[in-house]
Amino acid sequence: MSVITKQKANRLLRLPEEVKACNRQPGPLRHGDIDMKFWILALWILISGGILNGICTGLAHAGALYIYEMANPSDTGYAGAGLAARAGDAGTVFTNPAGMTRFKEPTIQAGITPFYLNAPFNPDENTTVDGNDGDTNLFFAGANFAYIHPVTDRAMLGVSMGNHFGLLLDWGDNWVGRYISTEVALLAPQLQPTAAYKVNNWLSIGAGAGLTIGYLMDKAEVRSRIPGNDDGRWEFSDSDFAVQGNFGIMIEPSDGTRIGVRYLTETDLDFKDKPDFSNVGPIFDRIPEIDLGMKMPQSIMAGVYHRLNDQWAILGSVGWDDWSSFGLVNVDTSGDVPETTVDLGFDDTWHFGAGAEYQYNPQLMLTAGFSYDSSMMDSDTRPINLPLGEMYRYAAGFKYLKSDDLTLGGGLSFLWMGDMEVKQAGNPKEGFVSGQYDDVFLTFLSFYIQWN
Repeated sequence: MSVITKQKANRLLRLPEEVKACNRQPGPLRHGDIDMKFWILALWILISGGILNGICTGLAHAGALYIYEMANPSDTGYAGAGLAARAGDAGTVFTNPAGMTRFKEPTIQAGITPFYLNAPFNPDENTTVDGNDGDTNLFFAGANFAYIHPVTDRAMLGVSMGNHFGLLLDWGDNWVGRYISTEVALLAPQLQPTAAYKVNNWLSIGAGAGLTIGYLMDKAEVRSRIPGNDDGRWEFSDSDFAVQGNFGIMIEPSDGTRIGVRYLTETDLDFKDKPDFSNVGPIFDRIPEIDLGMKMPQSIMAGVYHRLNDQWAILGSVGWDDWSSFGLVNVDTSGDVPETTVDLGFDDTWHFGAGAEYQYNPQLMLTAGFSYDSSMMDSDTRPINLPLGEMYRYAAGFKYLKSDDLTLGGGLSFLWMGDMEVKQAGNPKEGFVSGQYDDVFLTFLSFYIQWN
């Protein structure tokens, strides 16, 4: 297998540059409430699936990759700080399966997280394509659920559903980068069955199998070579099934102190499709089926939770994501072109977070957090259709104990990425695009309900 640069791959296949007390133990679940709550849970599964399906059909527009807020709505109020060690709600089914051993009664969580994306593109004087900035000021909403069921005092089963990984962008057909990409969707919604076991008084372990439906869709315009004719279009789309492992350890050396580690495995996604062309002439019918192999990267997150007193607790986290492997995309065709690996030049990223909890009164807890994630790319390697850089999160949230078996929670998180330069993208036949994304940010607002 040879390794080629993304520029050579683009000329070869005409693909875009990147392929594309609230800390209490849960109370009892009354038998008379079980049917109602499971019907609510079933409805929320349908809502979650419907929203995710809407994403895949182009009804939503936003950008992400691994986003903490979309995995567990309670993380919105912490900026991801202490994610692997908190285990304060049923969202621990995903954030650290070992944390399920802290729950002694059946517990259900359902949440929704709408957010707003601001990512306007400002082309510079080197851009040779006419068009607008892509109008990437858009709204989106995601949903998820989690359920924990104790089997014995030590053994727990759980299940979660959500979409913590993905890329969703829609610039429209008239923006300056339309010959590179007009719409991208890379999604991996998961249904994750999970198990956990309390080994002894201070050690718990857990594991989950993320049953993943990977979906890739990419669209672009094709410049007409005949003056006065409309541009053509092309589309690549496919889906694949994969399983992502989720493993967790939780250590509780003393009452009020927890140390957690969560590991997500690297997961291969294989997409095959013969690009669909329209209004481009019969010559494009000769383009063979394209096989794109990419990865959901492995990820390690470690966290600590420590309760200082009856009112205050502090949290911290450090993490690593293997985005350099995501940037290596295997490309194969059914024709005579040999299999290649497109090197996008991505870097691994690091996460650092800190947060706090304040027990205002027996019913109300206030939370806050800050985190930093390094960038997987710089201006020399950043594709125009992937406006991602360093991420600074500022967050605040709350948990309100409505009754013995009902908790309401929510959070607000501001994710700042600032200005991000794109040096050049495209080719001489279709024109070049360069400039920068200005003042890129995302604002998350989450709300969830938990029944015990």
